[in-house]
Amino acid sequence: MPYRREICSAGKTRQYTYYYSARADQKGGSRKANENHTKEAQQKVNSRMAVKKLTWILNENFDGTSLYVTWSYKKENRPKDKEEFKKTIDKLLRDIRKTYKGAGLDAKYVWVAELGQKGAAHVHMVLNAIDTQLLKKVWDKGWITIKPMDDTGQYRKLANYFVKYSEKTMKTLNGLQKRRYNASRNLTIPQPKKETVSQRKAYSHKIQVPPGWYVDKESIQEAWHEETGYMYFTYTLIYDGSSQRPGKESYKLDLETGEVQIEETRKKGSPRGHPGRGKDERDGRKKR
Repeated sequence: MPYRREICSAGKTRQYTYYYSARADQKGGSRKANENHTKEAQQKVNSRMAVKKLTWILNENFDGTSLYVTWSYKKENRPKDKEEFKKTIDKLLRDIRKTYKGAGLDAKYVWVAELGQKGAAHVHMVLNAIDTQLLKKVWDKGWITIKPMDDTGQYRKLANYFVKYSEKTMKTLNGLQKRRYNASRNLTIPQPKKETVSQRKAYSHKIQVPPGWYVDKESIQEAWHEETGYMYFTYTLIYDGSSQRPGKESYKLDLETGEVQIEETRKKGSPRGHPGRGKDERDGRKKR
């Protein structure tokens, strides 16, 4: 049964996604019986795809030296409307770029605004490394919280939080931001490689793990597309350079499609440093 395979390399990660579509599966054998073409279903698709793409962006452009910063407003400094909120954010971004330039650096960032039901306002941001004392000088609306990013290279959970923050703000302050996240134009945008695989059997739940990599088990998902009803299966490999004995690991996961038997096969070999990227992968990336 033909299916589509998507592979996206981003930083230390490589996400694999296998899915069916009308073009690849004319018989509809891997399709859920009841399709859902509601507005809510489309919103779920948009949200899931935003998290997926933002994860790629964060994984590609940031690392353990980067910073997760929350800019919070004191109650008396909270923006009165979306125009004032946007004005203070624009000034913050200008001051950040100026500060980085003064330090001989190029500011790279992703940000989302959050406005709570009771009026609490925040700007959540990921920034490339800089002296944190410099950041404290660019904000006079309240206080800032600075946390170092972990060095796993997998920032899927952070991407999920960012999208949730922005969707909350879309409800509380409609029109402040049209996108689910905002980013500087100097980021590298990973581009996945896609192909149709034609074979008698559907995709399997066997995961091949190269030397130096491991499976992010929390990334394993199998579900039906919220709108089309077609099934998809996805997981992410993370590179840490550690040596593992070749062998197999089998376990069951309770996924949306039911209980699924996963089989990992660790290949024989020695890690050869960071995986790097071949010419095709480099050519597939673009600057924004």
